[in-house]
Amino acid sequence: MKKAFTLVELLVVIAVIGVLAAVVLVDINPAKKLAQARDAQRKSGIQQISTGLSTYYTQKTSYPAALADLVTQNELKNLPKTPSCTYFIYIVNPTGCTSANKDCTGGVLYDTFESPNNACATGQSYWGWTAGSGAIGKICTTGTPASSDVPTTD
Repeated sequence: MKKAFTLVELLVVIAVIGVLAAVVLVDINPAKKLAQARDAQRKSGIQQISTGLSTYYTQKTSYPAALADLVTQNELKNLPKTPSCTYFIYIVNPTGCTSANKDCTGGVLYDTFESPNNACATGQSYWGWTAGSGAIGKICTTGTPASSDVPTTD
């Protein structure tokens, strides 16, 4: 007679494997890891664009009125996009300034964080660059980020 596993033994092994898989899945938390990966992509994109903005400003003593000007002026090969395949939010001041007039004196570039690890104590959490500080980092604000905001590096 052949030795084989009984149905009960097989069910017990399958149940143990299922419990172990559930514990590992909860510990890994793939949704959280994906949000952290998208936040890392945001940071990288803003870093690339801010480098282009700084170079543009150094050469023209003004910020571009639109991010597309960085590509047309060969500061960037292509314009990075957010993880949702949209463009980063870029607001220049004063309102109505143009690249041709070289009167864009400030700006803010940002996108919203997803990961709960990047949450602010109060307000919304953004990753961005501001012309006022020239810094890149987390911006915590209850409204829209402004060029006068100072990003933190935490």
